[in-house]
Amino acid sequence: MTISRSSLLWTLATASALVATSTGFAIPRSAYQAHQVRDASELLPTYDYVFVGGGTAALTVADRLTEDPDTTVLVLEAGPFADPATTLPVNAGGTQRQPFWNFSSVPQARLGGQSFPVLLGRMVGGGSGGNGMAALRGSAEDYDRWGRLFETNELGWDWEGLLPYFKKATNFVPPPADVAERFNITYDTSYWGTDASIYTSWPPFQYPGLDPLVTAFGEMPGVEYAADSGAGRAGVYWFPTLMDPVKHERSFALNGHYENVRRPNYHLMADTLVRRVLLDDDASAAKGVEFITKNQTFTVDATKEVIVSAGAVHTPKVLQLSGIGPRKVLEAAGIKTLVDLPGVGQNFMEHVGIATNITIEGLRNIHPNGFDLVTNATFREWVESAWETDRSGPYSIAFNNIAGWLPLSAITPSLFESFAQELEAQDHASYLPEGTDPTVAAGYRMQMQQLAVAMRSRDTVFARFAVNATLGGTNPIMNQPLSRGTINIDARDPFGAPPLVDYRTLSNPLERRVLVEMVKWLRRYSFETSLGGLRPLDSAPGPDVVSDDQIAAWLDASSVLPSDYHPAGTAAMMPLALGGVVDQTLRVYGVRRLRVVDASIMPNLPGANTCQPVYAIAEKAADMIKSNV
Repeated sequence: MTISRSSLLWTLATASALVATSTGFAIPRSAYQAHQVRDASELLPTYDYVFVGGGTAALTVADRLTEDPDTTVLVLEAGPFADPATTLPVNAGGTQRQPFWNFSSVPQARLGGQSFPVLLGRMVGGGSGGNGMAALRGSAEDYDRWGRLFETNELGWDWEGLLPYFKKATNFVPPPADVAERFNITYDTSYWGTDASIYTSWPPFQYPGLDPLVTAFGEMPGVEYAADSGAGRAGVYWFPTLMDPVKHERSFALNGHYENVRRPNYHLMADTLVRRVLLDDDASAAKGVEFITKNQTFTVDATKEVIVSAGAVHTPKVLQLSGIGPRKVLEAAGIKTLVDLPGVGQNFMEHVGIATNITIEGLRNIHPNGFDLVTNATFREWVESAWETDRSGPYSIAFNNIAGWLPLSAITPSLFESFAQELEAQDHASYLPEGTDPTVAAGYRMQMQQLAVAMRSRDTVFARFAVNATLGGTNPIMNQPLSRGTINIDARDPFGAPPLVDYRTLSNPLERRVLVEMVKWLRRYSFETSLGGLRPLDSAPGPDVVSDDQIAAWLDASSVLPSDYHPAGTAAMMPLALGGVVDQTLRVYGVRRLRVVDASIMPNLPGANTCQPVYAIAEKAADMIKSNV
């Protein structure tokens, strides 16, 4: 008699439960017990799919693959399970005990030689468990540029091809009717899905100080209001929060794609660090992984595929430790080059911030506001009671729900065309590290040519200007970086040390000039609109920093933030001749049965937070894998 693997798995799971009962265990079973592997001895001899990393993308794909009971999946995650406090919105104390990878970048030559923190989600659920919970996509044009990097866009890597997966990935719940009417929150459900286990919803409270801030956007030339954040346009728009609509807690990969999935063919080991992917004898295909748990080293085989999903910072490290990457990087670390793939760890991109401090002091007189939580005991008591009673009130706000996502033509109407011409005419390779492989340089040149076109568009987001109902503006973020960095293993201790993260911010000099224009725009918004009557205060750059040269010097003096915690691009989906690491199926060039599914495959950054795009990538990847594409 032949017993299917699904039957065997069900039998093993049932037997495990019976043993626990018969031995009289009084401790309740963990929520993760059904499929959490606690010791390497509990692993199956082989799995169909083994995931390196248990973050946003990995749990999404693993959930979809294990819908087939005869498909076995193992997810190996370096971090622990989340503390329950991480599910709360930030204002209610969430993420304070969030486990992070936390190390420093290499010194940044153009930022005064400073090193900057590299903070990454280190837990089951990854970055979706520690981000600002903003549900954003960016512009349709961001994704259309992905497809145009290839001669033929066979698999729909563009807005039209990804929109169904954006809709599949999240479950949209409209804002409360009273809040929507009070703040004129517009939305269009045609851009959203309603069946997913990841929720996008809205807090049941907003501060009234948003009113003058939103109005002032419309007083700026070239700024438009978009009807929905999911429509793929630039402009000012409301956007939902990745939050359970009833509990008003974080909705993320752990509770959306793992906790409620009761399948014995879906195994996960936390606190387990993958050292490398194992290749077969001729290095032509992946066959499994080597990992460390409880200070012991083990291996496990994958009969179909290994899927690297360790994030844009650690995925290149895993590939390079596996002998897949730029030969000179591997040789310097004493690692045998099995697959010379120059693009691994290159093309590193991050959204760039500016440490401005321009506040609207008059917002303090619009009550209630955030200061009232400290100065008004009656208001604070109401806030705490509202949260304890029905999870309403200000504590339900995770970050914010409205911002201006602006094209370059709105930021600098007089200069965007000259910037585009300058970008087109650059010697692009001269702004990359010395000795950069010609294929990587070719890819960078094509990206910059595409961004020059985007500079002329009204619908590519170049900068985010978020607003704070209590203070006014927040740090502007440049959403289309022009510089490219690197992430490579540390040759001094390739397995034990964190990767060498080099943002290389401002290595393309035009980037600084765009940042200068963003500072000037924020000042015009704060002082030359109706906000000027609400006592704007410029503490940084300060009133004495006026000319372009003065603003540029201020930026260079510790005012540029090289990361908005959205790393991407280090295993880019581009043609091999352009420094690509994966093809349109997300398979690693030169290695069968090996894919990458995470933000590292993004060939350029979308003009938005990266969480929702990663969910869409994962959903699309799952469909490709299940269809044997």
